[in-house]
Amino acid sequence: MESVPWMLGLDGNVRATNLIGAGTKATYINSTVHSETWGALSVEGGSGLQLTAINSSVGNTGTYGYGTYAIGDATVRVLGSQFDVGSYATICAGPAASIHYGDSTREAVAELNSSLGLGLTKAELADIPARITVVDSGHFGFVFFGTGTLKLDGGTVITSAQTTFLNKGQQTSITVDGSDGAQLNPGNGIILQMIESDDPGPVNVDGKMMNVGVYTEPTGDPAKDASFDPTSVHTADGAATFTSIALAGDFYNGMRAGKNMVLTFEDSTVQGVISATEAKHRVDTIDSSNFYELGQVTNTVKPAVNNGVIVQLNSGSTWTVTGTSYLTRLTLAADAAVGAASGKSVTMTVDGTQTAIEAGGAYSGAIVLTVG
Repeated sequence: MESVPWMLGLDGNVRATNLIGAGTKATYINSTVHSETWGALSVEGGSGLQLTAINSSVGNTGTYGYGTYAIGDATVRVLGSQFDVGSYATICAGPAASIHYGDSTREAVAELNSSLGLGLTKAELADIPARITVVDSGHFGFVFFGTGTLKLDGGTVITSAQTTFLNKGQQTSITVDGSDGAQLNPGNGIILQMIESDDPGPVNVDGKMMNVGVYTEPTGDPAKDASFDPTSVHTADGAATFTSIALAGDFYNGMRAGKNMVLTFEDSTVQGVISATEAKHRVDTIDSSNFYELGQVTNTVKPAVNNGVIVQLNSGSTWTVTGTSYLTRLTLAADAAVGAASGKSVTMTVDGTQTAIEAGGAYSGAIVLTVG
């Protein structure tokens, strides 16, 4: 490819690193890697690929671009590094990509020195300071175009102008462990957004595949899929687990086809709206001339159709509801709680019947939480 497919929400014609092949490894330590646009550290395709950045500065000098790209069964690790990216910290394109952002602890670096065969001496290892990972993105934090796992831990700080996790209709396993200070700071107040894929794909033109497709916003309400259960957890759902962290932000499932948003909170607090929603792009059609509109949606909370919202508040967790939220299942541990901000109250109905929210309770159906 001579230029990035615009359907990724990017422009540009250079990748500073492009990893391919079988079992290929690329590791950057105490390094600086920047591209103007497109991507700094990329994985094009192959098998068993491993891309690692330790105590490095990675990013884009232009308006659009990503720090890392993960496709196939690639493993991407970012430890103790500074990411200043135009569009995304990482694009996950699946189908079995594994991504980890964390600290460059001595134990973690020593393990990678061994497993990756880096050849660092004891003295060189001792000279690598332990650092946290800090991401500053001009657009989104992470975007999922394919199935993948993402782990954030240590003191990792993700600050993005827009949504932290943008899931374009994919099966995900996102885990965020805040026990060592990890933070999520979305500029638009949305931590997780699920939407249908807005990638129009290539088009066959005179026997050649060309990136000239056009995304057109669907009209009308989605038709109910009688075979899909929005109250149950499915393997292909978009799942995220948050442990020992204080979260301020919203979670929206704007899928039209059958895919639930499954959220688990362990020893965590969350303040925001968690809801099924109607997600609409700001414009009706998107092509290469306005590619930057991809992923840009507004949300109108609505009852779930094929887009269930399943919330599990495990031990020590509290959800402070800030606005009307439509769920399909809510489960609370014996010491978990759902409430509203000081001076306000939250009311719940299940299938139209007002129902008390009780510690240790489990509720399923058309659940509506309102704040008054």
